Amino acid sequence: MTAEFGVLGAVEARIDGRSVDLGHARQRCVLGVLLVEAGRPVAADQLIERVWGERAPQRATGALYSYLSRLRGAVAGAGGVEIRRDPGGYLLTVDPQAVDLHRFRRLMTLARAAESDRSAAALIEQALDLWRGDPFGGLDTRWLSATRRTLLSERFAAELDGNDVLLRLGRHGELLPALSAAVAEHPLDERLAGQAMLALYRCGRQADADERYRRIRSSLADELGSDPGPELRRLHQQILAADPALAVPSLEARASSAVPVAATASVPAQLPADVRAFTGRTGELTALDRLLAPDGDEPPLTVALLSGTAGVGKSALAVRWAHRVRESFPDGQLYINLRGYDAEQPVAVADALAGFLTALGVRGPEIPPGTDERAARYRSELTGRRMLVLLDNASSVEQVRPLLPGTGSCLVLITSRDSLRGMVAVHGAERVNLDLLPPADAAGLLRKLIGVRVDREPEAAAELAAACARLPLALRIAAELAAERTDVSLSELVAELGDHQMRLDLLDAGGDPHAEVRAVFSWSYQNLPSGAARTFRLLGLHPGETAHFDAVAALIGAGDGETRRLLDVLTRASLVQAGRGGRYTMHDLLRAYAAELAARHDPEPERRAALTRLFDHYLAGATTAMATLYPAGEEVPGDPDTARSWIEAERPNLAAVCTSGAAHGWYQHTIDLAATLFRYLDAGGPVTEAVTVTASAVTAARAVGDHASQARALANLGRLHRRQGRLHEAAETYREALVLYARLGEPAAEALVLRNLGSVDWRLGDYRRAADHYLRARTLFGELGDDAGRADALVRLGLVDARLGDETRAARRFTSALELYAELGDRFSEAYVLSLLARLPHRPASLDRAAELLEESLATVRRNGDRTAEAYALTDLAAIEARRDRLAEAAGHLRRALVLLRRIGDRASEAEALNDLGQVLLAAGDPSEARAQHGQALELAEEIGDRYEQARAHDGIADGAGPHLERARKIYADLEVPAAPTLSPGARRRPTEP
Repeated sequence: MTAEFGVLGAVEARIDGRSVDLGHARQRCVLGVLLVEAGRPVAADQLIERVWGERAPQRATGALYSYLSRLRGAVAGAGGVEIRRDPGGYLLTVDPQAVDLHRFRRLMTLARAAESDRSAAALIEQALDLWRGDPFGGLDTRWLSATRRTLLSERFAAELDGNDVLLRLGRHGELLPALSAAVAEHPLDERLAGQAMLALYRCGRQADADERYRRIRSSLADELGSDPGPELRRLHQQILAADPALAVPSLEARASSAVPVAATASVPAQLPADVRAFTGRTGELTALDRLLAPDGDEPPLTVALLSGTAGVGKSALAVRWAHRVRESFPDGQLYINLRGYDAEQPVAVADALAGFLTALGVRGPEIPPGTDERAARYRSELTGRRMLVLLDNASSVEQVRPLLPGTGSCLVLITSRDSLRGMVAVHGAERVNLDLLPPADAAGLLRKLIGVRVDREPEAAAELAAACARLPLALRIAAELAAERTDVSLSELVAELGDHQMRLDLLDAGGDPHAEVRAVFSWSYQNLPSGAARTFRLLGLHPGETAHFDAVAALIGAGDGETRRLLDVLTRASLVQAGRGGRYTMHDLLRAYAAELAARHDPEPERRAALTRLFDHYLAGATTAMATLYPAGEEVPGDPDTARSWIEAERPNLAAVCTSGAAHGWYQHTIDLAATLFRYLDAGGPVTEAVTVTASAVTAARAVGDHASQARALANLGRLHRRQGRLHEAAETYREALVLYARLGEPAAEALVLRNLGSVDWRLGDYRRAADHYLRARTLFGELGDDAGRADALVRLGLVDARLGDETRAARRFTSALELYAELGDRFSEAYVLSLLARLPHRPASLDRAAELLEESLATVRRNGDRTAEAYALTDLAAIEARRDRLAEAAGHLRRALVLLRRIGDRASEAEALNDLGQVLLAAGDPSEARAQHGQALELAEEIGDRYEQARAHDGIADGAGPHLERARKIYADLEVPAAPTLSPGARRRPTEP
C-alpha cells in the first residue's frame, strides 16, 4: 500500500488514496511533529514540549504513549511506514517524498539548481501546488506556531523565486494581478515591490511603476523610518531612464541566470582569505564538486564533512573549495572557527548562533536568549536562501547540529578531527576523509614554498617531507625556516630536525599522533630569536581567538616598534597569521603548543604578569571607550565612532577576559571590566555577551567575598533577565541582590532593586506584592531625601491602582508625582506621567501639554541616539493621539515604536505595544489587522509569562465573543483586576531610570 502524508494544510494521511482517521487534535499534533522530523528521532520530552508546551499534564508521558500506539495502528499496513522507538527517541520511517513538506523542499531545491527557467518554473509550480492552506491547519501549540511561521516564510520565498523566473520568461502580463495582490498583503517587502515595478514597466506602465516605488518609499519611511535599499533604488532609476537592460532577457541570458537573492537580504561574505601555495588534493576537491552536481534526480547534498588528523589541511582544503564555488551561493557564505579542541575557549553553540544571526542582518537585541530559540531564528533567516555555511574545527555532533539550516537550499561544510558519525547516520552527511599528503604533493608544496632547492636535493626534500609527517601545517613551518636559512642545505636541515626529534621531551611516550608535528614545531621554535620565542609562548596564553597588535604589545610588555618586529618574525615563520585591521591569530595546535612551552619555560609570576598587563590593556581600553560614549560632562574626550568600533571589534576578547579572569583568579579585572561594559551591553550589545560578562562578575565577586560588587552584578544580571522576559530568573536574581544590599546598609541601592523587583512582580501579575515593594522603595527614597525616587515610586503605585481599577487613587498619585517632577524640572518624566493620566479612561488630562512635552522629549532622545527612550516616548505619544481620536497618527507611532522595541530586545514592552496597536486598529475599523496584532501579542506574552497582556490579547482576538473572551475573563478574574481599558498603562523603565 502506498502512503501519502500532509502538513501543508491540515495534518492528514492517505493510504492508497483513502483518508486515514488520525484521531483528535493532540494526537494529530504528535504526527505533525514526527512528519516534520521524518527520519530523525525525537526524544519523548521534546515531543511532549512540542505538543503541550508549558501546559503539559502530569500524565503527559502516558498520554503520549497512547497517542503513538493509536497512530501506529492508523498507519499499519502502509509500505515503508513505521513509528518506532530508537535510542534517540521516537522515529517515523517514511519516504520523505511521501510527505508534502519534504517534497516541497526537494522540488524547490531542484528548481533553484535547474538549468533552464522553464524547468525551474515547472518545478516551482509543482511545489506550490502542494499547499492546501496554512500548515497544521486547526492545530495550535507554541512549537507548531513557530514552525508554521517558518514554513510560510519558505512558501513566500518560493513565490518570490517563482516570480523572478516568470519575469525572466517574459510572462509579466499574466503575473501582474498576482503581484498586485501580494504587494497589498506585504507592503514593505522590497523584493516584491521590485518585481511589481518591473512587471508594470514591461507592460508599458512606466508611470504606475514610478508610483509603486513612491508608495513603498513612503511606507518604509512611515513604518520603519528607513529608505529603500540600493537594489530597489537602482531599479527605480533604470525605470525612469527606460534602461534597455530591463527588457525581457534573451534565451541565452535566461539559460545562464540564477534565482536572485532578495533585495533586502543581508549578504555575508565571511570566508577567510584563500590559502597561499595550495597544492594537491585534486581527488578531494573533485569529491566535493560532486556534492553540487549529484547524479540522477537526487537533490544536491546539504551537509558535507571533511575529517582527518590535526594539521592535515582540512581547513585549507575547505577554504580553497569554498572560494572555488562561492558563485554557486549568491546569498552569501557564513564561516566560524568553532575551536572545538581548545581546552579553554571552545565556541559555545549559543555564541556561534548569535554571530551568524548578526551576519544575517538580525540586530543584537533581536537575537533570542535561548539556544533553541536562536537555532529556530537562524533556520528561519536561512529559509529560501542559497548559502554556504563553513563550520571549521568542530569537536562533536552536539556542537554543530544546532547550526544546521532547515532548508535544502544551503550547503554546510564541516571540518573536524572527529569522524562525527552521527552527522552521517542521522543527517546523511557525505564524509570526505583527508589522509597525509601523497609524497609527490608534499614535495610539490615544498617546491612552491622554497623553490628549486627541492629539485637540487630531491632525497633531502623527501626526507624533510617525511619528517614533517607530510602534514601541510608542518611542511609550511619547515619551509619558512628553510627559506630563512638559505646558507644551509636541506640535508643539514633534515639532520638538525632529526636531532630535535630525538631530544624533544614533549613527545608522548604512549604514541602521541601529533609527535612528529610537535617535533617540527620545536625545530622552528628553537630557531627563533629569544624575544620572538618568548612572544610566541605568551601568545598561547591569550584567552581570545585573535589579538590586536596593541594587545600583543601589552601582553609581552614591549614598545610598538619591537612588537611589530617580533610579530613579523613569527609571521614569516608561519607561527602566527596576520589578519585584517592589525589582528593576529594562531592555529589551534600552535596555540596549545605555545601554552605548553609557556607553562614549561616561563615562571608562573612572569605568566601572571603578562596576563595582568593584557587584562589591564583591555580594561583601560574599555574605560576610555565608555567615557567617550557616555561622557560625565559636556566635553566628549574622544571620537564616539572610534570608541564604538573598538568595543565592537574587541567584544569577543572582552567577554573571554571576563570568563578567563573569573575562572583563573583575575577577579578584580573581571569585576571592573563587567561594570565598565554593562551600560554599553545593556543598551544594545548582544544579550549573550552581556549575560556572560555579568555572570562572570557575579562569580568573581563571590570568589573574593566582595559583597558590594556581587550585589551590583546581580542587580545588573536581574535587569538583563527582565529585558529578555525571563521574569522568574529576574525575580530570583533581584532578591539575592536585595539581601546583600540590606546587609551592606546601602539603602539607595536597596530602593532601586526593590523598585525593579516590583516591576517584575507587576509583569507576573502579582500586584499586591508589587505594591509592597514599591511602598518599601518609596519609604527608603523618602528617608534619603530622594524626591526623584519618591516620585517614581508614586508613579508605580499609581499604576498598580489603575490596574486594580482604583482610578481615583491612581490619578491622585500621578498628580502628586507630576508636582514633584515639575519642581525638579524633569520634563521627560513630566511628559511620561501626563501620558499615564491620558490613559485613564474616565479622567480629564492636559492632552496638549502632554503632546508638547512628548514631542520635545522625542526630539531630544533622537539627537542623543537613545532608541529605548525613543520607543517609550512613541508609545506614550500614541496614547495621547488615541485620546485625541487621531487614530492614524497613534498607529504610526506604535509601529515605529515596535521596530525600536524589537531592536533593543524589550519583549515585555513589545507585547504591550502590540496590544495597544490592536486596540487602535480596531477603533479605526480594521478588525482583521487588529486581531493579527493581538495574536502576536498573545504569543509573546505567553513566552514571557505576562498574564495581563495575555488577557488583553485574548480580549482583542475575541472581539466580544467566543473562547478567547472566556479565557480573557478567567485571567482577569485570577489576577483580580477589571478588564483592560483601551491603551492600558504599563510599568516599564523610564528613560532616566539608572
